[in-house]
Amino acid sequence: KNDDSMTASDNDEQQQALVFDKTTEKGADNGLFRACMVSIRSAHISANRLRTALVISGLFTDKTIYREVIALFYAATNTLEQKIRHLQDTDEICRKLLSLGYSFGPQYEQDLAVLYPGDWKQAVAAVIENSTDGAKAYLHQIETMTTGSELAGAAFCLWGALIIGGGAAAMPRVKALCGEEACHLFTSVTGPGRGRRKADFIQLWDTLASKEDGSSASEKQLFEKIVAVAEDCMRGNNELITSVKRNPWWLKFVVSTAVGVTAVGVFYLKQRGKRQA
Repeated sequence: KNDDSMTASDNDEQQQALVFDKTTEKGADNGLFRACMVSIRSAHISANRLRTALVISGLFTDKTIYREVIALFYAATNTLEQKIRHLQDTDEICRKLLSLGYSFGPQYEQDLAVLYPGDWKQAVAAVIENSTDGAKAYLHQIETMTTGSELAGAAFCLWGALIIGGGAAAMPRVKALCGEEACHLFTSVTGPGRGRRKADFIQLWDTLASKEDGSSASEKQLFEKIVAVAEDCMRGNNELITSVKRNPWWLKFVVSTAVGVTAVGVFYLKQRGKRQA
């Protein structure tokens, strides 16, 4: 493609890839952060395309779509965090993850209570029940994780999307759609110090495991395990996005207009046919 024929979508995708690669370079050479970023790159490109399609469908213009998305990501993230806390006494990786100070589960819950007036827990259960087999399989995968290395792979995708990715950038659009009272999810990732939070995440990630010369065989195995699970969980995140299949609220008006225009056209042709007859 040349510059003249480049579409807006192509340009946007290239910009996203450039940002992704620059973020990747912030990790240590041969470090875990870089390895995890490289492993999810392909699935991350797919994720961006899926999110773009979801935005067009109404992610930031239809509250029912947005709340379904965060209901699924809440289910994954809350289970992840419960698992990390459960293993913190026996697993060093879990202790390191908790040292970052994040606990997104309660923040999701505050927003869900606003987005689903009444019994939000029952509403989330219904969303999960109606989700795709792929989404259910991903949630089950997290539920059955038993080691810090597995949980770190999941945290890289579920936490990283908020801390390193575009979580903070989404807040103004969510606020415009749902109100400030439904923006607790972004409390820990917006405001002053965002650069420092990103750097802390990257630096800690590179301490979780190493495959450098001199590292033990078991540590190298941890390294490869975290990378492999991160790649798998990025695809799992995509399954959650794919599971949301709704038409935007404005579609019915577009359809109604189209039907109306068609009806007028048909009526006009019939009347014209009668006059000519």
